[in-house]
Amino acid sequence: MHIRKSVLRFFRVGLLIACSAFVIFIAGCSDSKSNTADKQLRIGIVVSPQGLSDRGFNEMANAGMKAAEKQFGAETVIIEPSTMNDYETSLRFFTAQKFDAIIAVGMGFIDSIRKISKERPDLLFFIVDSDISEGNVKGISFREEEGSILCGYLAASVSKTKKIGFIGGVKIPVVQRFLDGYKQGASLVSTDTQVIEKYVSEGFKGFNQADVAKEIALEMFSEGCDVIFHAAGGSGQGVISAAVETKKFVIGADMNQDGLAPGLVLTSMVKRVDLVVENVVKTLHEGKSTDSIKFSYGISDGAIDLTDFQFTRNVIGEELIAKLNVLKQEIYSGKRKINRSPEPAK
Repeated sequence: MHIRKSVLRFFRVGLLIACSAFVIFIAGCSDSKSNTADKQLRIGIVVSPQGLSDRGFNEMANAGMKAAEKQFGAETVIIEPSTMNDYETSLRFFTAQKFDAIIAVGMGFIDSIRKISKERPDLLFFIVDSDISEGNVKGISFREEEGSILCGYLAASVSKTKKIGFIGGVKIPVVQRFLDGYKQGASLVSTDTQVIEKYVSEGFKGFNQADVAKEIALEMFSEGCDVIFHAAGGSGQGVISAAVETKKFVIGADMNQDGLAPGLVLTSMVKRVDLVVENVVKTLHEGKSTDSIKFSYGISDGAIDLTDFQFTRNVIGEELIAKLNVLKQEIYSGKRKINRSPEPAK
């Protein structure tokens, strides 16, 4: 187990179990010290195996926790499981100690949290990218379709082949919202535009397979797609790598990925996970009910947006950027309604 500052990284489940007693002892010492502070919050956050430098969700969540530490004096502990098989073990590390809340980044944690939360009804669990609401488990979701309609409009406008691509990590509701908006945005430009969709995997590992995503993207580019939008987490870096190799366009997701391939990443659809994390900690810090926490974030909340075309303004052109701004304003005001696929039965 590697400890650096408030981040715990577990490379093997066995190592985690072997070290639990020692870490809990250290945490106990920390608790004794923190009791001198006035109501210092202790927040645990568990991220997906891509790690904190994934150029996406995890990195944004980590930024939010750092901001929360600074603003509200919260003590935060972050765990990075080495694989998805470590989810439950990582969560049990938290539940064996005294925490005010646990924040899980990604809906891959749902099954483990559903199980463990019943054992700790006194502990609050928040799952980012989920709309679950069961007892002490609360999901916080985004209205991804609001940002992806802009991406679809942009992709269809820039495309010369009238064939654009979409690569999702796995076919789940959150990724479907990306696709719904993307298709609708493209149709606003031309009903002749084809949207080709493919997925990296049938399981959550699809968000952490950049090599597989790259091969899928290369195939799509070779078949005529000249713009691909990814909603694939860490796998999205493989899509960007394919764009660099073929000199085709790509649209990033989750955080600003424009600098990963300047001039080829047209823009990125940013999801402000940092804002969500800060809001959760702020609400708990102020002693407010969890009912006052915002559980759906979109453009009007400042949590969904496109980047500022730093490297592609000359490629896209001011006229198209102005059209995107008009469309964004329509979404912000509620004038533009976006079709959304029905959620599957729970």
